[in-house]
Amino acid sequence: MLEDDYVICKICGEKVKRIYGAHLKKHNMTSKEFKNKYPGELLTSIIDKKNTSKNSGLHMKTEKYKKIFSNKILGEKNPNHKSKTTEQERKERSPFSIEFHKDKKKLLKFKERALKNRKHTTRLDYYIDDNLTLEESKSMLKDRQTTFTLNKCITKYGKKEGIKVYTERQKKWQKSLLDNGNLKCGYSKVSQELFYSILNNYDIDNRENIYFATKNQEYFISLKGGIFYQYDFTDINKKKIIECNGDKYHTNPKIFENTDNPHPFRKEITSQEIWDKDNEKLKTANDNGFETLTIWDSDYKKDKEKIIKRCLAFLEI
Repeated sequence: MLEDDYVICKICGEKVKRIYGAHLKKHNMTSKEFKNKYPGELLTSIIDKKNTSKNSGLHMKTEKYKKIFSNKILGEKNPNHKSKTTEQERKERSPFSIEFHKDKKKLLKFKERALKNRKHTTRLDYYIDDNLTLEESKSMLKDRQTTFTLNKCITKYGKKEGIKVYTERQKKWQKSLLDNGNLKCGYSKVSQELFYSILNNYDIDNRENIYFATKNQEYFISLKGGIFYQYDFTDINKKKIIECNGDKYHTNPKIFENTDNPHPFRKEITSQEIWDKDNEKLKTANDNGFETLTIWDSDYKKDKEKIIKRCLAFLEI
């Protein structure tokens, strides 16, 4: 007989919350061995399973366990510690080094793993990889992204108060992102400052169709072979894209020659190689019906008002 609060061990007949760990040790058996011997038998009671799902892993997030795992790789315990490896070995293992990027197989494997881990319900590739069409994927993504919208605020609070609540929350969220320096993975604080300045010129009803990193992830276009390009600022309705480029990362042609190697981390690539890659990225956007505008960080820093006006003119605002 099976009840919600216990299961019966097939070996000894004892009623227990769960059949693994300490209980199976008494029988000199592992969970895998038990499952093989008694296929289809439950290892946990219904109540215990519910409680485990609800609280699973919470204790691992406490400071106690964070410290335990931190200590496991602290100092000389770290497998990459200088006492155990040579400088060359450490460089070859680090994705931030030139040596790592020279190994194309290792780099490809790293990128595949990194992109796989980045998949999330707020990204289009999450739905595309679930065997949905592009249009179905976009529809699913739009539904996922409407957890907090102007319409929901108006429905809940009324039009006047709803607009006020929505606007105040957006401002507070934007400020917290910038104040906390929460800007990583290829985008700068300068670019996000520019994009929020542009966003504030949009009607509230049209802001949901604007994509950039700290608002709702960057918009991207996929190509065959698993390649895709991410774009800094995208207006889906107007089909317009703004790229905000750093002078060194994208090698500003006003500053560098085509044979220079100004990239801070990838000294082996030339300005020309970076320009070719950026041009291919812009061509992909054009081929998909988007107009593009490129802004340089240094130009924005010199005259913010001028660049904002230029962007607004490009966006026809």
